[in-house]
Amino acid sequence: MSSDLNHIVTGADRDFALLLVHPLGSDLTVWDDFVAALVGRVTTLAYDQRGAGRSPIPGRPVDLAEHAADLEALRAGSGIRNVAVIGCAIGAMTAATYAAQYPAHIQALILTNPTPCSTPQARAMLTERAAKVRREGVASLLPGAVERAFLEMPKDVRYDHYMKRFSEQDPDAYAEALIAAAEADASGALRAVRCPTLLVPGRHDVLLPMERTEAVAALVPDAEIVVLEDAAHFIPYQQPAEFAALVLDFLGRHGVMRQSANSPAPERHA
Repeated sequence: MSSDLNHIVTGADRDFALLLVHPLGSDLTVWDDFVAALVGRVTTLAYDQRGAGRSPIPGRPVDLAEHAADLEALRAGSGIRNVAVIGCAIGAMTAATYAAQYPAHIQALILTNPTPCSTPQARAMLTERAAKVRREGVASLLPGAVERAFLEMPKDVRYDHYMKRFSEQDPDAYAEALIAAAEADASGALRAVRCPTLLVPGRHDVLLPMERTEAVAALVPDAEIVVLEDAAHFIPYQQPAEFAALVLDFLGRHGVMRQSANSPAPERHA
């Protein structure tokens, strides 16, 4: 099903890997610096979801179950046996759905800037944004859409790169993804999660603020929460080295992989 999806696997180990699910409005390049921080430590698989990056455009909204099936086909097709899945923002709903639907290979679930579903206010905003993009193009959302995601973050090379990639999206594909996000609900999947789970909100995230992480934690009672103080809406992109250290520490403590001696333990917030 997903052999046609653009993806990159780094590392030779096929016994364990991180599956990386990018947020809405981006592509697999959002993981580049995070993956670079993990080279030689763990295999990673990053991919462009349908309608994003260099993957095919489906011409319709793609639901969470379909995205999860794509991810499972990528795992199996890459010969990877065990995984931890990491999802960012809207991508966290796909990651949670995957963990619930394909538990046999899941060792851990890590969700950054998470939400269990789109709130009524978010649904209205996403639906309105989809209509605007269809009428006026992606440029009509700029710079506001990107600036809100980078609140309190420097307007550096990462900001510029994200702005460029965001502006180059196919408007119809992005509109379909917005509609899918508006309708998405991973609440049931989160209730079914049984693997070690880490939730990582960003202190400056105004798009999916701390209350959305708390809503996820209410569905996954044993989940750990670590707040990254110097991050906003895209933690793996905005704080890749710090997030990589946090991931290695979490996986090491839960026996998923050997903890690196070079990975400092992060500060935890109950």
